[in-house]
Amino acid sequence: MNVIAHGVDLVECSRLQEIIDRHGARFLDRIFTPGELDYCGDRKRRIEHLSVRFAAKEAVMKVLGTGWAKGIRWTDIEVFNDPAGRPEIKLTGRCGEIASQLGIDKVLISLTHTAGHAMASAIGCAKT
Repeated sequence: MNVIAHGVDLVECSRLQEIIDRHGARFLDRIFTPGELDYCGDRKRRIEHLSVRFAAKEAVMKVLGTGWAKGIRWTDIEVFNDPAGRPEIKLTGRCGEIASQLGIDKVLISLTHTAGHAMASAIGCAKT
């Protein structure tokens, strides 16, 4: 695999909690897919799981070089777990189109979080 681009993001969990407290379901539904919300559900450390998914989405946007521009929707980027529990990224909509234009076949993702912070590193790769 060839590396096309790399992106990283760090989120303060308390900041995301403040946004959720202020905007509630409207914010959650705009940012996260139903699958992500279901996964985070009523987990004991829910805010950490949401924060790390938010960080992953930001890191992927950096890989794509778009930010929120070019018709990107937050839900075009979905974090899910494979059967072994390893996080993976699914790109749809405009994000999928841009990734294809860049030659990105797969986005590798690494996630970590503590009570205070969540971090994600994303690597856009092309098969050779």
